[in-house]
Amino acid sequence: MKRFIYILICLIMALSLAVPSASFADTDELEAITTPHIILYEANTGTVLFNRAEHEKAYPASTTKIMTCIVALEYFEDINRTYTCGYEATNGFGPQSSVLGLQYGYKVTIKDLLYGLMLVSGNDCGACLAVAAAGSTGAFVEMMNAKAQEIGMNDTHYMNAHGLQNDEHYTTAYDMALLMSYALRNDDFRAILSAKEYTVNEVNGKFSKTVYTSNKLLYTKNTDTENNEYRYAIGGKTGETNTAGYTLVEAAEKDGVCLVAVLMGDNNQGGTSMYYRFRNAVKLFNWGFENFLCYDRDDFNTTGSPIASQISLNTLFNVQTIGYEESDASRGLITAEADISDIMIAGTKEELGSIDDSSFVWAEPVLDEQGITAPVEVGDKLGTVDLYLNGKVVFTSDLLAKSAVRAGQNSGKSGEYPGSSPFVTVTTGPSKQKICNLTISKNGGEDKYTTWIYYDGTLCSMADANNFYYLFYDGEVFRTSTDPASKRVTLYQIVEDDNGAAYYVPDAEAVNGGNYLVVCSGKALRASKSGRSLAASALEFDENGYLTSAITADMIWTFTQKGTGNGYQLTNNGRYLHRSPGDGLLFWIIIGVLVIAIAVIARLLIVRRGRGRRRSFKRRNIYRIYRT
Repeated sequence: MKRFIYILICLIMALSLAVPSASFADTDELEAITTPHIILYEANTGTVLFNRAEHEKAYPASTTKIMTCIVALEYFEDINRTYTCGYEATNGFGPQSSVLGLQYGYKVTIKDLLYGLMLVSGNDCGACLAVAAAGSTGAFVEMMNAKAQEIGMNDTHYMNAHGLQNDEHYTTAYDMALLMSYALRNDDFRAILSAKEYTVNEVNGKFSKTVYTSNKLLYTKNTDTENNEYRYAIGGKTGETNTAGYTLVEAAEKDGVCLVAVLMGDNNQGGTSMYYRFRNAVKLFNWGFENFLCYDRDDFNTTGSPIASQISLNTLFNVQTIGYEESDASRGLITAEADISDIMIAGTKEELGSIDDSSFVWAEPVLDEQGITAPVEVGDKLGTVDLYLNGKVVFTSDLLAKSAVRAGQNSGKSGEYPGSSPFVTVTTGPSKQKICNLTISKNGGEDKYTTWIYYDGTLCSMADANNFYYLFYDGEVFRTSTDPASKRVTLYQIVEDDNGAAYYVPDAEAVNGGNYLVVCSGKALRASKSGRSLAASALEFDENGYLTSAITADMIWTFTQKGTGNGYQLTNNGRYLHRSPGDGLLFWIIIGVLVIAIAVIARLLIVRRGRGRRRSFKRRNIYRIYRT
């Protein structure tokens, strides 16, 4: 008896090991689909969940009408306007062509054409929309191809507005997923896509017809032999030609996850059933909703949630305001907080299960000039900030003030506001001050060394999102420091009076192409090296504060805007103001090696010369060898 029980247990264990897990079984079911071109795509995040030959050329057939629809919707401001059909309504469509039934002279609305296009797949509606929008089918096709390039459909080319077979009219499953994801952002498109039926009424009563969608995931007709309705379906577009085969582009949504399934190229010559694509779309959606999840902030610490527990996002930032009261003890620096109450995090089970605090990174905030101009009250919106999860933007948050600041007397003139500047830092605690040298260079080097921002009396260079180097005069030369309390800098712009004479005016702003003196503690920055920093020249001012010193060419710096932000490159005679990467350990090792090498060479020369003639070298000459 015991032996029998033992054998039975072994058999049960063997059978259990032979049965694959649910996830593998689901994947195997998808792999068993014979459709040649497949993609399952998450529209909100751009995640590809399942794919097969998604970048290979395929013919779209009537799924072309998705592009026709969205281009027309974006062109017509009023879809209730009336259009009188021309001969394009009947030209080129044979008895087997899918049409609404429009005739020359019929007056219908653009809305009627759009519903007829998408529900009954009316080729006549596509032709009329093309002429109504662009004047000709050719011109409208150009609009379609331009939109495809804008969306990123790099392997797509259109030749018509309805999808009738043309060898030069092609796309890919991946491109169709991009198109559907893009079109779903349009509320009118979603309404058309999800409609089960619609009645077209010709304005003068010549024509009236109720049409029903060909999408079996939304609607089952009396003549259908299968019911494939799917509760999460948004809608989609079918297509069929002898060359393209059966095609389907479908969208479904559940719990914040929006999936797009594209199936192209099924054999329609008796090879597969017309319902095969709809069954497979349901399989793809069910698998996708099981394996791709979306959670809000309350789910972060929910028991059983794939999102790791105890996630603590740092949401506090330091923000420099402008126009603040001069007596403000914090010099206008306030605390702000990112509002993550509406955050949604989406991803695969594996991705979400591996999330921890280090997975999240805040980008540099983008501030609004009006928002950061004093007075600022608690709760005021200062700008926005993006949150990255494993390198992808997953959420954009409003940045709200947690403290207030009063306005100063001159708050009406804000000057140049920081925008996404180094005056915004995540509150990660005080950093150790660093000193960095300056130089001048002909090629400019990396942007982080040559791009400078002038704001509220400081001139600084960004090293990265949380490290900034401020220009200051240290008593002998100009250098940079990570301490924002470094001495203030004033720009004196060079202007000319009516007689062409140059004079210098202090300015709170920097403008693109302007020529300035950069002054700190009464000293002007010069484009002349002094050791490993830049030289300074003392300036003289009269009793009214006007500059009276003679100005040399190496004191004049041209500010050239870098990019679209508040950064500038400072040049003098074609050379860039360049922050040095710093004097690290490697630098001193190299210097030490060079000094030792020079000393060895010098010693060899001394010994060699001493053999020829007895001569002693003074020690001061040896010392000179070590000077840098």
